[in-house]
Formats: sequence, structure tokens, C-alpha cells
Amino acid sequence: MTDRVIVTDVADLTAVLDSIDRVAAVRGWRTRRPSDTARVEADARSAHGALRMPSPVVVVLEIDPDAADPLRPVDATALLAATPVPGAVADRRRGLHGA
Repeated sequence: MTDRVIVTDVADLTAVLDSIDRVAAVRGWRTRRPSDTARVEADARSAHGALRMPSPVVVVLEIDPDAADPLRPVDATALLAATPVPGAVADRRRGLHGA
């Protein structure tokens, strides 16, 4: 089972994903990071410098197979409501910004 998180602070993508991973690990979940995280982050910083708004990035929150309780349903809304992460919002199955 997976759920989606929209990262709105793309210029700090690595830090936001690290924060999400820290709070998600307690529940036995992790983020599926984009393979080009560093490039996306650099592009977002460049866009800020040119006074453009970078597009938000959608990441998948998934069950960590190494976790103690891998059957606990993934729920990004509950996770971020309990422990807000600056620069991240739950997609809430709206299907924003991609698949």
C-alpha cells in the first residue's frame, strides 16, 4: 500500500524528504525518492533565483519492508496531521501533479 505526499518546498527537497522519512519511520513507512533528487533540487533553486515558482514534486510514501509492522496501512494525511513537516502536504488522493 502507498500514499502520496506533495513536496512544495522543492528547493529544499532533500531536507523535506529526510524529515518525512524521520516521522514515517516510526510507523514503518518510508519515502520513495526520485532518482534525480539532486537535479530537481538544483533546478528549483535556479528557478527561485530567476523569480520563477518551481513545480511541486510528488513522492510516494510506502511501507518499509524492513519495518516491524509492514501491514499497517500507509496514510499520509494522518502522518502529516500528527507530525507536520514544513514543505510537505498530503495529496489526499486528489491526484495533483501527476499520476
